[in-house]
Formats: sequence, C-alpha cells, structure tokens
Amino acid sequence: MEIICKSCGKSHKSNEKLEASLKKLEPGQKLRFKCSQCQEPIAVGPEQLGQTMESTKAAGAKSAKGSGVRPPDPPDTSWLQDGEFEEEAVVSDIPQAIVLIEDETIRRKVVDALTSLGYRAETADDIPEALEKMQFFNYSSIVMHTAFNSSDLNENSFHTHMCNMNMSRRRYIFYVLIGDEMKTFYNLQALAYSANLVVNESDTSHFGVILRKAIPEYEELFGPYMEEMKVQGR
Repeated sequence: MEIICKSCGKSHKSNEKLEASLKKLEPGQKLRFKCSQCQEPIAVGPEQLGQTMESTKAAGAKSAKGSGVRPPDPPDTSWLQDGEFEEEAVVSDIPQAIVLIEDETIRRKVVDALTSLGYRAETADDIPEALEKMQFFNYSSIVMHTAFNSSDLNENSFHTHMCNMNMSRRRYIFYVLIGDEMKTFYNLQALAYSANLVVNESDTSHFGVILRKAIPEYEELFGPYMEEMKVQGR
C-alpha cells in the first residue's frame, strides 16, 4: 500500500506490520503519523486497504482497455435513515511511545506508566524490528534499556541510530535510557549519552512519577525553541 502526504505529495510505502495495525482498528478509527518530509500529520484508516486494491485493479483495467477515467462512486448515505451521525474517532492523535526492554517486569512497569500518562505504548522484540517501526511512526517518546540486544550500549545500533538522527526529527523525541549504570535525573550523564533522561533500573517502580517531573521540565525548556524551528521549517 502506498500512502501519499496530501500536504507535500511525499510517498510513503507501507509494510505488513502497518497494514496489520490498520486491520485491528474499528470502523471510523484512524492511525496517524507525521510525514517524514513536511512533518504534517497523515491519517490512514482501515478502509484504505480495500481502496488500494480497488485502485490497483482499476488502473490495470484502464491500461488494458484504454478507456477514460471512471468517476468515484457516490457517497454512502444509508446512515441518513437512522437519523444518527457518529463522529469519526481519531485514535492517532494520542502520542505514541515505543519501549525497548527485554526484562518483562521492567517493561510492564514502563508501559503501564506511559499508558497512565496518555501514551499509546508499544514494544519491539529486537533492534531490527524497532528500526523498521521508526520508518513509519514518529514516536513522541522512546524508552530503551542499555542492555537491549547488546551488553554494551556503544555497540547498540539503535542507540547509534538515535545519536546520528537528523535534528529536524530528533528534537521532537523524548529519549529515555534505563540501566544499572544510570543515575536518575543526572542530566550530565544524559547529555553524554545523547538522551533526554536517564533512569536507574531500581527506580522503574516510580517511572510514572519520574516522567511527570521530567517531561514538563523538558517542554518548558525547549518548547518555545521547537515551535520556532517548526515555523521556520527546520
């Protein structure tokens, strides 16, 4: 399935996991992610899966017959008979987060904390899966354990990806590192690892409280700057 940004025309290719997520949505719900080029939101619904197949067939038929463009079908007005109108539910306005932690107990604490703060939290089993998801979703928060898929953070290809990410995208991600070697709220250590926050593994039981303190401080400090960069297209 090909997804086109209506703002800038950028084409985004789908994958099996994205299409599987769309199939799980209820009718009327949409999944939204930001365009990698202009950062404007793109809304995708499960109905587009069927439309894509129909469009492909129509294009093939046109090529074979050389006929004119077939106009779209008129809108469905069957709902008028019921006299009810249900507004479209957009679930994708919820900020998304991805959690990269192998320990099930710690992962559950982090996911629960993020969910309680209004995030839609998901997980990845390994680095290749996490990097693939990063191609299609703009996560507001990323939480990773320093031992995720690697005994050394410096050898972790996902962490390298975050460190080398273009700032036009990186500045909108709240990147959290959890580990035994980390000292909670130690900003100098966070700076050294190119993270926004570091948390000691022993403090994950209070992860919700930690985020309630750290995220507002981060937004207060960098919010005006990020808004200005967005206005300037950076």
